[in-house]
Amino acid sequence: MFNSLCDWVNENYEVSYIVGVGTLALTAWALDPKKRSKRAWGAFAAAVALGVALEPCVNVQSQTYGPVLSHGSRQSRQIALTFDDGPSEYTAPLLDVLAEEGVKATFFCVGKNVLQHPDLVRRAHDEGHLVATHSYSHRNLLGCLPAASRREINAGAQALDKVLGYRPQWFRPPYGMRYPWTLLQARQAGLSTVLWSNCPRDWLKPGAKVIARRVISDLQPGDIVLLHDGGGDRSQTVVAVRFIIRYLSSQGYKFVRVDELIRESDV
Repeated sequence: MFNSLCDWVNENYEVSYIVGVGTLALTAWALDPKKRSKRAWGAFAAAVALGVALEPCVNVQSQTYGPVLSHGSRQSRQIALTFDDGPSEYTAPLLDVLAEEGVKATFFCVGKNVLQHPDLVRRAHDEGHLVATHSYSHRNLLGCLPAASRREINAGAQALDKVLGYRPQWFRPPYGMRYPWTLLQARQAGLSTVLWSNCPRDWLKPGAKVIARRVISDLQPGDIVLLHDGGGDRSQTVVAVRFIIRYLSSQGYKFVRVDELIRESDV
């Protein structure tokens, strides 16, 4: 129940924020003005200011605190499938599906999982997929001081360097959350930050058909689709991916890696 609530808040943070500050405003209005109303109004003002400051940190489309890639050209019928949190036991069957369908994708790998499953990382690379970093331990970087954030970013890149023999060029912060210094640290490490524009919330495990339907119904040309090959049971995602590929291919879409998508990007 609690995890479901957290997932809802994460996906509907704007509504959650409005409800929260609205509750503070009503509290301030209802209190006796001679007693605690100044404190309540102060809390309301602080919440508004904090929300304005943090919104660009969690909005995957926002460029306020630095450049991020969330989609490619809206004029081209190309999309990028991306997979987070692996590698895991579900990465191999997912790679099988991609190979059978002739599709290249992008894998944002967690550093500690890279070191545990180096063969899967090498296989993804050898089969032509783009391998990128998703930090070292998947910590929410909004909860990290700058020094800890830098360690997460650098250690994640170093793990891929150790396995593949070169540093990655692309980075996705866990949960898409980043401070201005997160983006700066990534650039200093030679990394470009990639987020997404299509999120079917496959981690909720709603069923393969629902995952596929969410991707297809919300799809726009140039989308970067957020899916997962690690962090839990991803068997539904593996099944959904085959349907997504076959249906969208029949509609004239081409699947490309993130680095190929950005070449055609108008953002």
